Amino acid sequence: MKKAIYSSLSLLLLIFSGLFCQDFVVIGQDVSKDSPALPEEINKIVTASCMPCHSSTGGMLSRGKLNFNEWTTYSAETQKKKAEKVYSELKKGAMPPKSARETRPEIVPTKDQIDIIKKWSDSF
Repeated sequence: MKKAIYSSLSLLLLIFSGLFCQDFVVIGQDVSKDSPALPEEINKIVTASCMPCHSSTGGMLSRGKLNFNEWTTYSAETQKKKAEKVYSELKKGAMPPKSARETRPEIVPTKDQIDIIKKWSDSF
């Protein structure tokens, strides 16, 4: 009898803890329709060319202006503004900065990649 009670209590505890963890995961991964993730093609470019600085592991100044790890936390309006700024900086040749271009030329986006960023920024 005691064994059955303990088994039932253990099962209930497992169910309730599972529900708690499930809610926690869902809340932690919530992405609204207003804040979409980066499209795959954009993500590839950003990962190679931008995230060395503009990510949670990047420099304080650059990640303070734009942190691609937090992209889905930005409102749709903020995403639009930041996407336009990304294109503007790339078009001017201001990003990646000169020092990064000189030491790591492989991170400089190609003209075709910049055109892809342009189409993306215009799509908002």
